[in-house]
Amino acid sequence: MNPDAPFTWLDSKGWIVLSGPPDALSEIRAQALSRYDGAGALAYISLAPDLGDALMDDMADLGAPAGYLVDLEGPDNNEVYQRLSGAGMIVIEACRQPDRLHALMSHTVASALKSALELGALILFEGAAATLAGQHRMTAGGELTAGLNFVGNALIATMADNDAESTLTRNIHRQLSDISILGLARGSALALGPDRRLEIWGDGEVTMSLGESALPDRDHNH
Repeated sequence: MNPDAPFTWLDSKGWIVLSGPPDALSEIRAQALSRYDGAGALAYISLAPDLGDALMDDMADLGAPAGYLVDLEGPDNNEVYQRLSGAGMIVIEACRQPDRLHALMSHTVASALKSALELGALILFEGAAATLAGQHRMTAGGELTAGLNFVGNALIATMADNDAESTLTRNIHRQLSDISILGLARGSALALGPDRRLEIWGDGEVTMSLGESALPDRDHNH
């Protein structure tokens, strides 16, 4: 538990898991699956060329029950809402297309994800998909814009290059001086749960660069 975190997240019975780029050897998916209580279906959102086949195969190898892919471009908004809001676990991969995924995250989709969380679901945002969950996000073109705001007062980045991450952090803090920037390395995840529970999974390479008003020293590694 960490009630003093300089960012907030949706108050619900569920878990928001923000993972760095997926790693075949990582325990993140298995750990997420262990939190899934089996109530409600297992749903997937994927922009991968294989439409999530590799992701679903890996989850099956970890013992996941059969799930289904939700097509965010499907013609029936009610069906999209029902397939997401009734899920007990949702895994989202953007496959390096976060801007496209963001464009597909309609009000219906966002509302369905929030409803699922309120019912106790776990949502695993993997890699580029995790960058959508913050109050702010950076587009592929380097523009700051609104995110889904599942994690308030935060921008989420998945970076492998420390120098690039430092540059990104400086640029963002010039524009949003009080924002918390959460950096997720490959094989590491930040899990945000009910009652302000905060956990770091996997390799533990989660960085938090705090805004000016949070603490005197701005960079903290966990």
